[in-house]
Order: sequence, then structure tokens, then C-alpha cells
Amino acid sequence: MTPEGAPPLLRPETAAAADAVAQALRRAAAGTGTVHAKQGRDVVTDTDLGAEDLIREALFGQFGWPVIGEERGGAIPVAGPYWLVDPICGTRNYASGIPLYAVNVALVEDGVVTTAAVGDGSTGMIAVAERDRGAWSVRPSRKRLRSDDASATVDLGAWPRSPATRAHAGRRAAALIEADLWDVRSFSTTLSLAYVAAGRLAGCILFRTPGVVHTAAGSLLVAEAGGTVTDIDGRAWTLASGPMLCGATPRLHQDLLRLMG
Repeated sequence: MTPEGAPPLLRPETAAAADAVAQALRRAAAGTGTVHAKQGRDVVTDTDLGAEDLIREALFGQFGWPVIGEERGGAIPVAGPYWLVDPICGTRNYASGIPLYAVNVALVEDGVVTTAAVGDGSTGMIAVAERDRGAWSVRPSRKRLRSDDASATVDLGAWPRSPATRAHAGRRAAALIEADLWDVRSFSTTLSLAYVAAGRLAGCILFRTPGVVHTAAGSLLVAEAGGTVTDIDGRAWTLASGPMLCGATPRLHQDLLRLMG
């Protein structure tokens, strides 16, 4: 039996994903390089591109499976495993010198996320999860991750872009704030999910899914840490879902759903 404080023997895929994330975090710590305009207020840095190239080379070189990335793109295959990569999730923070960003990698098999690795740019923590085997911090310390609502803090993010859906999200956010049950914050997409898994946030609401490269890894972390992950209407979240709602405990998740409803 695996001791409580030690992760189980990781799949080679999980270990490789964690190593690739570590490489990308080191690249990110070295500096942004040039910051380029992308679309609207979005930006991309030289490090986003370089970090994704590092991860692609590491994972494709070992396994030969397609890699779909935030910056370099890629086509999801009709059959077979594939990787989802967001080299810097929270690029606006990163480009502004705010260390609230994450590096994430997810493996998809038979249409579901089976392996995840997420690196926290602010602490260097690397968390991993495997479906039905739990979520763990593996660097710098090794411990099991368990979601917890003790922080009484909920993250709101990933705002819709169309005026009508943004207004609808605003009304839902206002209901959450008016309830005055939790502190409300906003981090980068993947980092907020990792913080729910680690017990640092009680919940997270993403009013749109900015692409599965942003959310796939974090969704598995939360679920394997004991949290509840659904869409904003309470249906089980899948790679085809839109908005996401995560709660550290079933009761808190239901409270958030009620307010969102």
C-alpha cells in the first residue's frame, strides 16, 4: 500500500508530463522575452512559444502522440491518445511580472483526461493527477492533494466575450458577491483549478471555457483531489462542455450552483 504522504508509482506518461512542466517553469523563470500582441487584449511572449516547443519535443519524442498546444495548435486525432498543452496559462499576468501563471499538460485517452501535470509559476509546485489514482504534489515536496473549503475564497474567471453572455455572467457574479458567503478573487484559469485541488481555494467558476488546453489538466486535478467538477448547470464536465464550476466539497458546490442558477 502506498503511504499517505507519497504518490503511487506514476505512469511513464505522468512522469514525462511532470518533467516537461518542470522544464517549462525553468524557461519561464528566465524571463518573458519579447511580448507580442495576439488578439484583443491577449498577448503572447517568446517564452510561451519556447516553452511549448520544449514540451512538444519532450512528449512527442517519447511517445509519438499528437500534441495540441495553445500557441502552435494541432489537430485532435480521430482515434488514439493525444496531449493538450498550455505552456503559460495566465500570460497577461506573466507578461506583467505577476507570477500568477501556470504551465499545464494533459493526456487524453478514449475521449477523457487520464493524466495531468500542472506547474505553479509562483511557487514552483508541480502537481500531478491520474484518473482514479488521486492528485499529488510531487515537487518540491511530496504529498497528497485534497480539496478543502476552509479558505472561504472563490475564484471567478474566463469572462465571455459577447455582450449578452458577458452581461449574463455579470449577473451571476453579482449574485455570488451579494450573497457575501465567500471572498471573491480572480487568478489565471489553470492556476485557480490547481488551487482548488490543493485546498487553497474553496471553489472556482469559469464563465466560459477558453479552450480545453486551459482546463483539461486542472479539471482532473480537482476531481482527483476530491472536488466536484461540473458545467455551470450541474452536468458532469467533459472536454465538450463550456463553462465550468468546481467546488471543494459537495455542499459548497451545491451552494454555488444554486447562486448560478
